[in-house]
Amino acid sequence: MSLVIIYRLFRKVAENKRIRWFSKLILIGAGARGHKLATVMSRTTVSTPVSQLCLNFVGGLCSGRTGLVLTKKSTIIGRGDECDIVLQGETVSRRHCSITQWGSVYVLQDTSRNGTLLNDERVVEAQLRDQDRVRVGQNLLLVSITPRTGTRELKRQETTPVETAWVIEMRPHIVVNGLAAGVTHPFGEDRITIGRRAGNHLVLDADNISREHVAFERRNDQYYIVDLGSANGTYLNDERVVSASPLSQGDRVRIGNYELQVTLREQDCILNFVSKSSKPIGE
Repeated sequence: MSLVIIYRLFRKVAENKRIRWFSKLILIGAGARGHKLATVMSRTTVSTPVSQLCLNFVGGLCSGRTGLVLTKKSTIIGRGDECDIVLQGETVSRRHCSITQWGSVYVLQDTSRNGTLLNDERVVEAQLRDQDRVRVGQNLLLVSITPRTGTRELKRQETTPVETAWVIEMRPHIVVNGLAAGVTHPFGEDRITIGRRAGNHLVLDADNISREHVAFERRNDQYYIVDLGSANGTYLNDERVVSASPLSQGDRVRIGNYELQVTLREQDCILNFVSKSSKPIGE
C-alpha cells in the first residue's frame, strides 16, 4: 500500500472522530434546550417535538367515555362499525368526519351530509386547535393538543385511551331531518321558522304553505310549536294549533301536505319529515 493511500485513510479516520466528538457537544447543548437532534452523516439538524391530539368525550350521547389519543395519520369518525371512533345518534352519518395529521397540524374534514360543527359553526375543512369543540350529531368532543412525549411507550394500536374528567354541557339544537334523503339540518338558534318565503330557516315551496307558516321555539328547556297566522293552519296530533303548544316525544305535526314526527333527544328537538300527508287541508 502506497504512502499516499495510508495518509488518506488516516486523515479520514481522524476527521470522523472529530465529527463524532463535535456532534456529542451539539447533542448535549440541544438537550439542555429541550430539542431533539438528528445526525445524518456529517450533517446535524434540530427538530421540534411532534404534537399529539387527544379527543375527550365531554357532552351528549358520548359523555363519560374514556378519552382517546389519536395515533393514526388519519382517523375516521362516524356511526359505521368500520370507523376508528364509533359514535351513536340519528344525526351521525356512517362516515361522518375525519381528522388527519400533517406534521404537528391536525385537520378536521367533514364527509357527511348531516354536517360537522367546530365551535358551533358548520365547517367543511378546518385546522384543529387546542380546546376546540367538535360536535358530531348529538356528541360533543373536546380537542386537547399537547407535545408528544414517550412515543416509544405507546402501543401500536389505532387509539390510546386516556382518562379524562371534563364534562361540557352541549348547546341545544333544533334539527330538521329527512326533508331530503340522508340530509340533516342542525340549527343552534332557540327559534326557527318554516315557510314559503326565502328568509325562513327552512323553505317549503308549496301552494298550501304560507310565507311564514310555523315556528319551533325553545323556552326554558321546553320546545313549543307556534302557528304564525298561516292560512291553512298547523296541526299537532290532528288538532289545529291556535296558540304556543308544548311538544312531547312522538308528537305528529302537519304543515300543508308535510308530516313531521317529533323526537326529543337529550336537549335537542329533532323534526323528522316522514311523509307527505294525504289528508285534505283543514280536516
